[in-house]
Amino acid sequence: MIIYVDPVDELNTIVHRIRMEKDSEILLVVPPENWVLRDEINVKLLAKYAKDSQKQLIIQTGDPLVIKYAEANQIPVVCDESAAAKDEDSPEMQEQRRRQNHSRGISDRVFVLLLTLTALLGFAYYHLPKAVVVVTPKLDNFRETLQLPLNELSGVEQGIVQTTLMHKTPATGRKTVGITRASGAITLINQSQNEVLVAEGTIVETGSGILFRTSEDVVVPAVTTQYFMDIPTGLAAGRAEVGIEAVEPGSRGNVAAGRIDNVRGYDLEVRNMDPTSGGEDVVLQVAAQSDIERVQSMVRRDSEQELLDAMLAELEGRVIIDESFKIDIEWTSVTEIGEETSEVYATGVCIGRAYLVDTGALSSQVADRLAALVPDGFIINPHSVVINSVNIIGTDAGLHLSLDVSAVIEGSVDAELLAQQLAGKDETEFAAVMAANPGVGGIYIENGAKDKLPQLPRWLKIKVEQPVY
Repeated sequence: MIIYVDPVDELNTIVHRIRMEKDSEILLVVPPENWVLRDEINVKLLAKYAKDSQKQLIIQTGDPLVIKYAEANQIPVVCDESAAAKDEDSPEMQEQRRRQNHSRGISDRVFVLLLTLTALLGFAYYHLPKAVVVVTPKLDNFRETLQLPLNELSGVEQGIVQTTLMHKTPATGRKTVGITRASGAITLINQSQNEVLVAEGTIVETGSGILFRTSEDVVVPAVTTQYFMDIPTGLAAGRAEVGIEAVEPGSRGNVAAGRIDNVRGYDLEVRNMDPTSGGEDVVLQVAAQSDIERVQSMVRRDSEQELLDAMLAELEGRVIIDESFKIDIEWTSVTEIGEETSEVYATGVCIGRAYLVDTGALSSQVADRLAALVPDGFIINPHSVVINSVNIIGTDAGLHLSLDVSAVIEGSVDAELLAQQLAGKDETEFAAVMAANPGVGGIYIENGAKDKLPQLPRWLKIKVEQPVY
């Protein structure tokens, strides 16, 4: 079956003419004046609709752009070389044809003229329309949420940017450090029958664990018997005094009298009769845990904006999926907690990752997916596809792109079927015809009898008026 495309035919008109043909093989003759198939997306949709209708489609055209798109979508092409043939005619051939035409007899010309006139009159009576009915396809907004596997999409890739940031903040930590050791003296008491040698460096301590060491060796005498008029009256413990110095420097070694009460390694009693003194402290400015957390937070905050700006500078017409923007920081230098310093530093290598989408390339794929979802009687306008939002979601099958998309769908008008349904109808019956054709948005009589349409479908001319978007 051969279908001749009119110069004004739109895609929906061509598609429905193909669908209504009973033959499985269709030759589509496309004139150079028709530009609808010079759009790559329209050719792709035409191939899909032909396949869905189980039609073997062949395109006859001389337009190189239509040929290119048809071959890209596996549609056989028959090159129309008629125009080229005309150009290749030589002047001699044209002159020869002119002479042959001129040599025809006048009678032949009159006969042909009369025959043609008769045929035209007959054709006009039986076939020319007696009424023109304008049909406007219905427009509707179509919206869907698509989930497409990320690894099957073109125009989607992960962008990576990197920067190194350093921040500093005042140190707020305080650390008390001893600078001099406290010193004093202790009295060692021996309750045994033998004298005891206490070595230099022996440790004595308070009940709270403050340590001191003796400054020299000392001998503590044994217990002695006391006499009165050669009569023993009691025992006297041996006593010895020795200097001490705090093990750790600082004011903590300044203890009150009587606080030192234990001597390590000896069965002796010990007391400091006087307070120890001389221990002094100094307060240092050091890095606190809160300082480290604060300066790292400053790096994270500034890296997020700097990396995002760098990512946006590399978009080149693409859009960034905000939810996919992630930051990783490798800390290369951070002040340690407790380190003496007036300022706390943090340096990190900051890496930003996000998925970038080429909406132009993605729109073509989205249009293909939406075309399979539109209601019966409608086709999608691929140029009206709008991607409202893009999200990345994780599933058991991997990462998916969740797309909220919308488009304008246009009702498909079958002119031959409408002519059959409208034949013999008046305007009051147009509503019932529209109800039976959900893709029709409006019907009115442009030319012809207003009260009632002709009875024969061939006397009706269905004029499809393109809707205004």
